[in-house]
Amino acid sequence: MGMIMQMDNKFSLKFSQEEGILLLTSARLLDKLVAGVTIHAKERDELIREIIDKLSTAISPELATMSDELANAIVESVLGCDEQDDLEYCMQDAYVEPDFVEATPDGSTYNYPIYSIEKTLPVLEKAVDEHHSVSVQYYSFARESVDTLTLNPLRLSLEEEVWKMVAYCHELDQALIFRVDRIKEVAKTPRRFETPPDFRNAKANTFAVYR
Repeated sequence: MGMIMQMDNKFSLKFSQEEGILLLTSARLLDKLVAGVTIHAKERDELIREIIDKLSTAISPELATMSDELANAIVESVLGCDEQDDLEYCMQDAYVEPDFVEATPDGSTYNYPIYSIEKTLPVLEKAVDEHHSVSVQYYSFARESVDTLTLNPLRLSLEEEVWKMVAYCHELDQALIFRVDRIKEVAKTPRRFETPPDFRNAKANTFAVYR
């Protein structure tokens, strides 16, 4: 369903939720990349943030959060830096794709999926208990693709109504945090694993988020 958003009674815009998240993400990126770098920057920056506020209220809270995550992922992963770094300097570095297999999305018109966890969560819970590796199709915001990964599920937790998993990723040789609702498909593998002895004492904030 589309929506109408008024702008100072000058004109109205009608867009879908998918179009809304793209517009909001673009505005967030514009704010991150050009803030304070031109003449009259203060007025321009305030205008951009006003647009961000309007777009944020025009789409669902979940999609607004996803837009913020996507903008941060692009800045961090594509540009290779975060908001605290010098963005102009970071943009000079070439982006190197990580060494793992990427699968093509299934053609859905919804570009920022959150998948049902009804079938995937029980498989992951069993994999954690039985120490079995799993093969997953995981949606990456940074590349807008579905990546094929082999994971050792180590811990599942419910944080602010979102199920998250700490898992060792074979392709990246690193333990990372994954959102269960971004797992499109999961399958148990014959491979078994042992939980690292120091993992139980490791805090969740010590692990990076998979992008």
